[in-house]
Amino acid sequence: MDLLLADSGPGHSALEAALVAAGWSVRRASAEGDLLRLRHTVLGVADLLIAGTDYQQEALLRAREETLLNEQPVRVLTPEDVIVHKLIAGRSQDIADIEAILSAGVPLDENYIERWVQFWDVAELWSALRDPAS
Repeated sequence: MDLLLADSGPGHSALEAALVAAGWSVRRASAEGDLLRLRHTVLGVADLLIAGTDYQQEALLRAREETLLNEQPVRVLTPEDVIVHKLIAGRSQDIADIEAILSAGVPLDENYIERWVQFWDVAELWSALRDPAS
């Protein structure tokens, strides 16, 4: 699971302490602590990214509310923003996730994606994923 958090509240250290108290092991993927790799013996693994760019703030504003099986509402990123985040990360699992979204035939706002792939300089990767034959 990937999570995008608007901010870290009282700070990165307090956030990490709260996660550890809730049973998560926490590893900072960067010295700044903007990306935390989490592992829980029951709940599994998660990446927690703390929004630090204008793009990430816009992605949070565009997020839509979905209802989980237990009727709990949760805000989720649009497919376009999931794609852009995964293009930026560029790991093999991220690429596989993008391919799964594309193969599902989800309608996408191509103009929105194009705007951000140009900004983040990942347009070539996006083009290759959109048209694997080229």
